[in-house]
Amino acid sequence: MRVMAMAGVVLLLGLGACTKADQGAKTGGAAATTAATGTPPVVHFTAADFAFQGPDTIASGMTTLVLHNDGPSLHHLMLVRLDSGKTVEDLKAAFVALKGQDMPPAWAVPSGGVNPPMPGSDARATLMIEPGHYAIVCVVDVPDHVMHVDKGMIKGLTVVPSTTASAPAPKSDMTISMVDFAFKPSGPFTSGHHVIKVVNQGSQPHELVMVQLAPGKTMDDLGKWGQTYQGPMPGTILGGAAPMSPGQVEYVPFDFTAGDYAVLCFVVDPASHMPHLARGMVLTFKIS
Repeated sequence: MRVMAMAGVVLLLGLGACTKADQGAKTGGAAATTAATGTPPVVHFTAADFAFQGPDTIASGMTTLVLHNDGPSLHHLMLVRLDSGKTVEDLKAAFVALKGQDMPPAWAVPSGGVNPPMPGSDARATLMIEPGHYAIVCVVDVPDHVMHVDKGMIKGLTVVPSTTASAPAPKSDMTISMVDFAFKPSGPFTSGHHVIKVVNQGSQPHELVMVQLAPGKTMDDLGKWGQTYQGPMPGTILGGAAPMSPGQVEYVPFDFTAGDYAVLCFVVDPASHMPHLARGMVLTFKIS
């Protein structure tokens, strides 16, 4: 699943068409839980070029993942559940065999996560995380068209059963349903702070990447930038929900200001071997 393979994928954008640093206490580990207060525990990870820092073990349940981008490149946090007794080393080998193409094996299950904040910024997402063994992976390929996982950006994560009841899901004021191959918002986008419930109602994994275009820039400009990655990116990635399996739900906060926006899915369709955005999974909107 080449989620942010910008080289060939962003080229298609031209054809088809951040949150501030969290100041709260960092939490992690099997004992970390705030279910008794009614709010999900917050677990912090830091992404740099090219490694993750964060806990090795957390408790299951509704959890807010915060990703701080401490590197000059874009990074995201993609949770992959490892089934059938497979390990992080098995997943590393699988990515090497894929050579940046096609889909990973069936035992590597996309399980959500946080899509990229810009360098120096944070992004967050809240989701239910079940017990099991996971890998945290970054498959962004900026700036040289080599996926970061191929540079060692992968980390194991064990999720143990929580000793307390899970906190409830956050309250949302909008829903975006992801289907094969479209985004379906529950209503119009408006300015201000929103918590968006992202639901995968499709038959295969999908993700949500939120981009605010720079003033005066278009999707064509973004596509041209994706050919070389030279110069400043003509927009700002505001995070989003990393690839989610069918039926999965995430809650993602966004602060919308005046401007032009795009919602994108870069996951590869196993039948056509095309990214979902090339099959029409792009939604644009304007905030006045």
